[in-house]
Amino acid sequence: MNVNEQKMKFVGILTWIIVGIPAVLWEVQYHAPLGARAAVLFAAFTVFIIAFLFGTRPGCGSPTKISLLIVETLAAYVCVSLQPTGFVPVLLVIIAAQLGAYPPRFAIIAIAVNCVVLGVIVATTGSSPVIYALVYFAFSLFSLFSMHVAHSEMEARKSLAEANAELRMTTELLEISSRTSERLRIARDLHDLLGHHLTALSLNLEVAGHLASGDAKEHVEKSKSIAKHLLADVRDVVSRLRNDEPVDLTSSLESLRDVIATPSLHLDFPRELAVADANIAEVALRTVQEIVTNAVRHSGARNLWLNLGTADHTLSIDARDDGVGADNITFGNGLLGLRERVQQARGTFEVTSMRGRGFSLHVTLPLGAAA
Repeated sequence: MNVNEQKMKFVGILTWIIVGIPAVLWEVQYHAPLGARAAVLFAAFTVFIIAFLFGTRPGCGSPTKISLLIVETLAAYVCVSLQPTGFVPVLLVIIAAQLGAYPPRFAIIAIAVNCVVLGVIVATTGSSPVIYALVYFAFSLFSLFSMHVAHSEMEARKSLAEANAELRMTTELLEISSRTSERLRIARDLHDLLGHHLTALSLNLEVAGHLASGDAKEHVEKSKSIAKHLLADVRDVVSRLRNDEPVDLTSSLESLRDVIATPSLHLDFPRELAVADANIAEVALRTVQEIVTNAVRHSGARNLWLNLGTADHTLSIDARDDGVGADNITFGNGLLGLRERVQQARGTFEVTSMRGRGFSLHVTLPLGAAA
């Protein structure tokens, strides 16, 4: 649950206490003590707050939330019908605040229906139903759009954090790719230019060695030896350039701290985390990127713990959060693509989750001889 939802829940409970306790006490005082009206009012207030607490808990799905909102609305109707001209209709404003997470058109229609019902109930008392309905319609609209703006701001922050994380990881991957491409280009140039010319020079010196005699033959032999050593050195350099340069993941991981505010990112990895295989490094960074963006977008978590380590020619990535979790995990395009990348790299991929207990992921990737 994010900060805005926590504040709304706290204010909703406080409002329920301020409105509900005086309403029930007034009913007990001015009607038959512990009579039917007081019992019904108390029961309706109790049903309302129970539905409110369950509907605003972390991990509550949209269909369940709508069902509980309907229960809240019916309980509010009962309360309003017993005390239509007091402060009890404020319960409808609490409902309006919860509608801020839904499309405005749907929410406004729901608020209008509630205010019409309120007007009909107030009309039975002889008071002016139009004034009551319009006043609470205005209050409800204010509550609705305040929460709608808060939800929109929260979604914008999520999108920005997700985009920043993807951009940072993409930048690191591009740097790895560009360095690898540049090394391969230099290796090819050395092989095609110097290598071929040195080979031709060695062949010519070989011919000259057969034709020369005396002191000239000695110098030709020395030149042929130098050319062979130089050709061997060039080939060694080309071979080393073609081998993957170890990729240090430390700076890439540390950079994530600057772009992720929520959830709080807890990183644990060695001071120097170098991966020799550029393909494995890319899969590792893609894994971290998917973990972070999923936590930002879907988990509703406050904290994300990310642990990377190497042992027995294996790179392990362990991630867990304290988000809402789910009993049944549905793989979207991101997780499906990630699993395919890990399997292509001959790694292992394991996801576990439970409603209310967050989400965890364990990935292993082969290093060195294991790859």
